[in-house]
Amino acid sequence: MTKMTKTAKKIISVFLAITLLFSCSFATNASDGEPADNSALIAVTNVVNGLLNAVFKGFGSLFPNEFDTVDEYYAKENDTFYEGNDVFLDEPADGAKWNLGFGKTSIVPDNLKDGSKEYYTGGYFTQKVNGVYDDQGANAIAINDDSGRGTVVMVAVDGIGINNADVRTIRAEAEKKLKAKGIKSDIVAININGTHCHTVVDTQGFGLELILKAFQNIFSVLPFINRTRSIDAEFLEYMIDGTSDAIVEAYLNMESGKLYYFETVGIGKSERNNTFQDDEYGYLYNKRYDSEGYQNVIACFKFVPDNTDSKPTIFANLGGHPTTINRATSLLSADYPHYIEEKINAKGMNFAFIQGAQSPVSVNAGAVETEEIVNEVNNQIAEDPRVSDYASTKKLGYEFARLIIEAEKNATEVAPIINVKMAEVTVPLEYGLLELGAISHLLGTTTVYDDNSPSGYSIISEIGYLEFGTDIVMLTVPGELIPQLVYGDVVDKTEAYTGTDWELEITSEIIGENKTVLVMGLCNDAIGYIVPDNDYAPFIADTIWNTDLGKKLFGEYHSHYEEMLSTGSKSGSTIIGALNALVKEVM
Repeated sequence: MTKMTKTAKKIISVFLAITLLFSCSFATNASDGEPADNSALIAVTNVVNGLLNAVFKGFGSLFPNEFDTVDEYYAKENDTFYEGNDVFLDEPADGAKWNLGFGKTSIVPDNLKDGSKEYYTGGYFTQKVNGVYDDQGANAIAINDDSGRGTVVMVAVDGIGINNADVRTIRAEAEKKLKAKGIKSDIVAININGTHCHTVVDTQGFGLELILKAFQNIFSVLPFINRTRSIDAEFLEYMIDGTSDAIVEAYLNMESGKLYYFETVGIGKSERNNTFQDDEYGYLYNKRYDSEGYQNVIACFKFVPDNTDSKPTIFANLGGHPTTINRATSLLSADYPHYIEEKINAKGMNFAFIQGAQSPVSVNAGAVETEEIVNEVNNQIAEDPRVSDYASTKKLGYEFARLIIEAEKNATEVAPIINVKMAEVTVPLEYGLLELGAISHLLGTTTVYDDNSPSGYSIISEIGYLEFGTDIVMLTVPGELIPQLVYGDVVDKTEAYTGTDWELEITSEIIGENKTVLVMGLCNDAIGYIVPDNDYAPFIADTIWNTDLGKKLFGEYHSHYEEMLSTGSKSGSTIIGALNALVKEVM
């Protein structure tokens, strides 16, 4: 803990004591189904948060900006948003077969490879890398069901997340490159997923340079100062060019074959939280809630081409933070997804990792005890001591790959049907870090004026519904989703910050228990954490509550870290409400 943090906590403790002298209500722990009473905490938090909001509002007013209104935005034609299919199928077209192509590019800048330039990583603000340990890539899959309704593209980009404006630029660049080759694209959706790896070059612009660039944008009203993005401009070009290349390569590589689906054994056993007790491995844990409502297996698709000389392709979906590498590293690494890919590639197959609903879900990198994997990594360390810094990462990636390969024997064929529907959604911005990033033009958000938003601004984002065969659904969400919002077991009034229940329907229950429901998180945007409205607290509550005095006054501490990077208290109901409406539309 830094000296500044200690001082801040002392100040907050004194503030709490003074404030509570004038408060007649104290929080009590809920029991016997009674709502949680956080009234005293809420009162204190609202006072402090009101002061912070005034600061955010004042600072935000310094930025010169111009945006469309919500109505103006939706009145315009937009050829970089794809709506998906007009018609859904419930059985394959006559004689239909799957067609799938795979494309891969590295998006590591040359001047990082040779060590001549440092780059900020994503997620740690001050961390930089000055060399490369493995790779940062974009893996693309183009797939259609031979029905003539168009091709769907899915892309996994190693990075903390990709903002919507950059997603749309990548789409436009891919279409431009196909057109330059004389190809008329039949693409009906391009869904770009951030793997959420932290120790790669920052794909959003959350490095320390953001602060200096914020002041540059404030003064961009002057004719001799240009407005800038917070992401490194040179890397942004690499990312757009490389990712669009991967899309084109995948599109050109499409060939016929069969698609299969399978799941690994359970990997979410938690003795600590008493969840998933029947599962075999304890590789996942939910750091915010003691509940089971998250994906507990690695969900896998395998495409086997008709041409036996072509490589099969596996794409796997899992919600789990790739944050297993020491923050002190100065070498770029794409974390455990890279090492899953390494092992799948060694088996003669292409691989793409699709990040899921991972908001509070972390991986237990130190839990791998499989003897063959432990010995393999130890042998690597003996040959190259620097491997020790990545030992846990490699073990976890190798272990996940082992479980995937082992589970192939349970694969079942998927009928050649892919139905896709995408929708735009208006997400209101409350005062905070993401709001400042959006209105300052530092982040690549699609920002609009919105009189119905608390701050006067909203962002336009995207959600989606993909159906493979007749019984597998993959939902796309634009941020880090609390998985219980889709899978159920949302925190109730006895635990929630507001002392109320979550009011919306559970998305998976609308879809039905006869279908497998997956989530592609951080898809087509990166709007931060998507938290249930009833358990949303201004992020300052996290600091107030997590002090010695705060715990004594307000009871058991509940983490609200995620709210620091969120669009606001309606993020959950906005995204899930739109998603539920989309599901009902297509079913």
